[in-house]
Amino acid sequence: MKERIRKNILDIRDSYNKVEEDSNKIIQKIKNLPLVLDKNSFLFYYPHKNEVNLLPLLNEFQKLGKTVLLPKVEGNFIIPIIVKDLQDLKKGKFSIPEPQGEVYPEEKIDVVFVPAVAFDRNGYRVGYGKGYYDRFLKLTKGIKIGVAYDFQIVDKIPFEDHDVPVDLVITPTQIITVKGGKDD
Repeated sequence: MKERIRKNILDIRDSYNKVEEDSNKIIQKIKNLPLVLDKNSFLFYYPHKNEVNLLPLLNEFQKLGKTVLLPKVEGNFIIPIIVKDLQDLKKGKFSIPEPQGEVYPEEKIDVVFVPAVAFDRNGYRVGYGKGYYDRFLKLTKGIKIGVAYDFQIVDKIPFEDHDVPVDLVITPTQIITVKGGKDD
């Protein structure tokens, strides 16, 4: 079932033409979220293949003196790295630009922005099937915020014991608070 969801949503996302507009709507929702305003360290992700683009927010938070991080993939794990300048990124695994700087402790991250192919209203996600984010999310106590377009919200995603749900999902039109999540 996850494979079918993945294929259907990726087919839609590949040709989606409101990436910038919807990404900006999501950024505005994040900036108005009381849960986020007083936090200091944020793990972003580098968008690819029409994912929600939060890089303008990364730049804004960086100018405010907050610690901004991007993931670097090493082996089967995500390593959070402090971003000094987006110009210093180098192509990493899967040809996604990655930072080269200082490692930041997972347990000190306040907010993790989580990409996905799809989310359900219980905070479970379909990723690309490699488990990188599930392994990483187990290590952090930070607020886990999924970001997605409205068409990426599905009724139910089958989950297993190793799957880690997010606390909130933010789309251009809604903020979904997950029962039992950090904002519940």
